This record gives sequence, structure tokens and C-alpha cells, in this order.
Amino acid sequence: MKPKYERIEPGAGRALQVLSIAQPAFDAEWHFHPEWELTLILEGEGKRFVADSIEPFKAGDFVLLGPGLPHFWHSQGGASAAGARAVVVQFPASFPGAALLELPEMRTLRTLLGRARRGLVFEGTQARRAAETLQSLPVLAGHSAVFSLLRVLGELAGSRARRLAGEGYLVDASEEGTSRMGRAYAHLMAEFRNPSLTLGDVATAAAMSPAAFSRFFKRSSGRGLWDFLTELRLDHAAALLRETTDSITQIAMESGFGTLSSFNRHFQKRHRCAPRDYRRGRPAA
Repeated sequence: MKPKYERIEPGAGRALQVLSIAQPAFDAEWHFHPEWELTLILEGEGKRFVADSIEPFKAGDFVLLGPGLPHFWHSQGGASAAGARAVVVQFPASFPGAALLELPEMRTLRTLLGRARRGLVFEGTQARRAAETLQSLPVLAGHSAVFSLLRVLGELAGSRARRLAGEGYLVDASEEGTSRMGRAYAHLMAEFRNPSLTLGDVATAAAMSPAAFSRFFKRSSGRGLWDFLTELRLDHAAALLRETTDSITQIAMESGFGTLSSFNRHFQKRHRCAPRDYRRGRPAA
């Protein structure tokens, strides 16, 4: 699956698109656009895909993505009682304008935007303050919205931040590698519940040989395919344990584990407790 080009249309008289998202699950396609994107997750959890980065996300996840960086957020386990809520701000690649950005007073903002071209995830007290400011932005208009966004970016410039896309990822390079990863991600999301899924199946979706794809996936994502697939299955199982009354055997099968013993072993290793104790909200004795 090639990353889908998304056309951002803020509306007449606006340069910023500010979205308050409230839906059952995060289920956007693998996509990109020429605008910056600032995303704050208010409710929901799952996997965040940004270029060659694959990480879990939950409420409080705060990310700034550079122009052209392919991405999507995927709710683990599908729709949940809590739902999926986020504030998303998309703004032009030229923001806030060359003349303003070149001022000496804007040095920290220049540095932030330079680092964020590969994506940044923010943490810490200052990031939490920026998140509070961002949540008021959907009700603002005109210059107030622009000034508020500048304030958020200024607060983020002093926050702890970690880069998402790897050193080797080239945003402006050929789309071939991105397309292969997109096809692989799409196939894994559609088929991870299938216990018969093989390396060959995913490699075929990416139009590569199994051996070449195995190397490519590890180089691109930083982990082996089976480690990633097990993570997807365990995340899905954990959501079902929290949100359904299905039996543990049913959940193991629904999550793609071939046997209950395999599920229990992997779950214990990941969560340091048995599935039954996880459901009850307490560690194993």
C-alpha cells in the first residue's frame, strides 16, 4: 500500500486546520501531506506508525510531524468504550514564515522545527503545559489561533523530545521503501489475528522475497517481524481482557495465538502477570 496523499483544506480565510477528533477508534490509512501536524491523544491507545517508527501510544501522547512524513495511529482491539479522542493541528510547511523565523528571538523555534522534520514525541512538565494550551485552540479563530499555536510551539521548544524516524529515513527519497512498509503494515493490521500468517504472506504483500523482507523490516522498524506481530497480538488481547467478558481461551484464539499455552507464556513475559490477573487488575501472587 502506497502512502495516500491527504489534501488539507482548512477552509476560506484560514491557514490552520484544527480538528477535535471523537470517534470509536483511530483507523486512518497510511498517509502523508505537505503540512506540519501536531497531534495530542486525549483518549485511546494502540500503535503509532511514523515513517520507520512503530511504537505504542496512549492518552497524553503528543507528537509533532514534519511535512511529508507518512503516518497513522491504529487503535488496538478496534472500537472501545473509551473511544478515540484527539486534538490535531495541521499548518503550512512555511509556517510561521521565513522573515519571522529568521529573527534571533526565534532561534529555539527554528531548532524545534528542524528536529521535528523526522517527527518528535514530547514528554515532561513543559510538554503537559503545551498540551493544556493546545486543547483550547479548537475554539479560537483568526490571529488568536495563530498566536496560540506559536505559544504551543514555543513551550514545546523547551520540552524533552525524542525523535521518531530513524537516521536512515529520507523523507524526500524514493517512495519505494515507504510503499513497501505501508503494504506490510496494512497486511499485518488486516491479518494479525490469523494464526496461520507467515513471513511469506507479509513478504508477498510487500513484493519482496521472505529473506529480503525479513532484513528490510528489521532495518526499517528496529525489530524482527515476529516480535512486532506478537506485540500486535498481545495488545489486542489486553484490550479484549479489559473490555469484554470473553473467556481467556476465546481471547487467545481471537488474537491470533495458535494455542492457549503460547498465549499465556507470551502474556506473562510481557505483562509479568497471568491474563486472569491482568483482567482483575492485580498482579499474580
